[in-house]
Amino acid sequence: MPQKLLLLLARGLGTGCSPVAPGTVGTLPGLAWAMLVAEIHDRTGFGLLLTLTTAAAAIPVCTLACRLLNKKDPGEIVLDEIVAVPLVFGCGMLAINLPSLIIGFLIFRFFDIVKPPPARWFERLPEGTGIVADDLVAAAYAGLVLWTAQGAWPSLAAAGDLLPTMSFG
Repeated sequence: MPQKLLLLLARGLGTGCSPVAPGTVGTLPGLAWAMLVAEIHDRTGFGLLLTLTTAAAAIPVCTLACRLLNKKDPGEIVLDEIVAVPLVFGCGMLAINLPSLIIGFLIFRFFDIVKPPPARWFERLPEGTGIVADDLVAAAYAGLVLWTAQGAWPSLAAAGDLLPTMSFG
């Protein structure tokens, strides 16, 4: 793979080069990826298989990009965020609508920034493995929170009629 193409992919088609919050801006294409995974999943685990396969493919891309940039884990490398986002939405098993996209995005960014255990431990794995693995853990945490919220949200919406309802996909 030519170096420019590899860096373009690792940088999330340039979104990771944002001068402000590159990890957050670079996560946005992950929402589109999550919606695509949700569209093509068939409730047999294919969404999870697809997500894990793309995450595995992202490991060498992130490794090579870091080597080209001569940096350990540069903020501009956002492919790891992108491939992890479908996990936030249960790889297509949770409802994906505007409220869930916004909430899932925010929760994922929180866990990706804070890196609660064991995410920080996974981040210490070598090269692309650590770069991708900590985001998968953050996405799994965010997915658990979103799944819980989707189960509780209808009762909250009925009580105050302030929030749109979200249902399990």
